[in-house]
Amino acid sequence: MPVANSGNILFSGLVGKAEGTAGTSPSFASGGRKFLVEPTGLITLGQTWDLGEERSVALRTPIIAGASTLVSKEPELAVSVPAVSIDELSVWLGMATQPSIAAGSAAPYTWTFDWATGTATNNPKSYSFISFDALGGTAAGGNAYLLNYCLPTSITVNADRSGLTALSASLFAQDVAQSTAVPAAATAIPTSKFLSGRLWNVATGTALNTGTFTSYNYALDFGLTINTGITRQAYLAGTTVFSTHAESDAFGGELTLTVQSNKAANDAWVLGSQKFVRLSWTDGTYSATIYTSIIVSDVQPISGNEDGLTTMAITGTLAYDPISFKVIQVVIVNGIDALP
Repeated sequence: MPVANSGNILFSGLVGKAEGTAGTSPSFASGGRKFLVEPTGLITLGQTWDLGEERSVALRTPIIAGASTLVSKEPELAVSVPAVSIDELSVWLGMATQPSIAAGSAAPYTWTFDWATGTATNNPKSYSFISFDALGGTAAGGNAYLLNYCLPTSITVNADRSGLTALSASLFAQDVAQSTAVPAAATAIPTSKFLSGRLWNVATGTALNTGTFTSYNYALDFGLTINTGITRQAYLAGTTVFSTHAESDAFGGELTLTVQSNKAANDAWVLGSQKFVRLSWTDGTYSATIYTSIIVSDVQPISGNEDGLTTMAITGTLAYDPISFKVIQVVIVNGIDALP
């Protein structure tokens, strides 16, 4: 049946806070975190309306003003973080799975993100967000919007030789409403270490997180996408928004690498082979280590050139390792002892 989909909202500021009960927005009078996002983040309202075009009304214009009906609301949130900090990286990953933390009396703290791949839940944590425009929200005469019950469907981390590590995320939300709240964290600029792309190291190993790893010194950039498998679940429940979430989609993702094209690369990246890849970053105090199991699913032996180097493009699909019973594990050492 013909329908109309509502438009989008651009935002330039984003403050988030974990929900105690999924779908119930917490107070933003204290706590929360201001995320350092690009000023062109996007909220898709996701409202679907039936305009009644297929009804017979004995008129040449079948659509009648005032006869449209709201069918559903399925908002989505697209976030781009051009320079993710070592603290903020834990927050985004913590939305997708409940981490363990080895907390001491002072920083640094160790966070371990270990996704379950069987029937056990990963206990994703829903967040509420207040987005606001360049004017700073309603207090400055601008616009602000509250999104509740937000969970990520995908999270991507990218790094290269020429800049800082970036992150992007796609999330669904239960609803979007204009807000007059002024988040306490709106004017607080988080201070945390950013991740220089050149401080990453790519290594291949013999096991997912316990084997011997050898540095692979020909990598130029990488991109890691995690598909969380989290979906919204809507029922005939007397509401146009979804009722709950489920981990009912496939968990997976892919790792892309651009490397120097040479014999070492041809020998290392064989189509169809399983590889254990470790991505590690450290500034001497804080660190991030990503262990992955992949199947090499695509290789372009000559994909381009950079600085006179012939490059090779590699795609690896995240794959379950039956020895470690894991697909991916992330260990982050940073300065926060609790997620906001």
